[in-house]
Amino acid sequence: MIECPLCGQKYPVGALFCPKCGVYLLTGGPLRTEPLPEGVSIPVELPVEPPPAERAGPQSLVLQVLTSGRRVVIRPDQEVLVGRLDVGRGIFPQVDLTPDGGLEGGVSRRHARIFFQNERFHIEDLGSTNGTYLNGVRLDPYSPRPLGDGDELRLGQISIRVGFL
Repeated sequence: MIECPLCGQKYPVGALFCPKCGVYLLTGGPLRTEPLPEGVSIPVELPVEPPPAERAGPQSLVLQVLTSGRRVVIRPDQEVLVGRLDVGRGIFPQVDLTPDGGLEGGVSRRHARIFFQNERFHIEDLGSTNGTYLNGVRLDPYSPRPLGDGDELRLGQISIRVGFL
């Protein structure tokens, strides 16, 4: 048995997280995102965009991850968490930047949220470790800022271009 450096709880050799306080135990190996166990799936709802003539109301937001080219569409009726997947801690962001180098790029598990309010999309940093930047300016945590067409977001070291459909 080994002792947790934070709370003093005893845990077995090889454990990744303290069973009492949840701290990552450095003796468990390097920090990385673990694959989902075989047979486990996470439902993903991909938005289906109607033809432009049938669209009513505000436009959808498009995030293009510059490192991978991946595009994510967010509708005005969605509020999304942007971050990294962590099954062990029960964190399932709607916009998971893990496949885009999020772990290496310093993206927090619960990095930011994007939501629609007062006819505009907004981004809010959720107290991330490496910060959220809008057009090169670091956002204060928990202070939403409106997004505009062509804006550049940076979450840690991952750059994202903002557009609209």
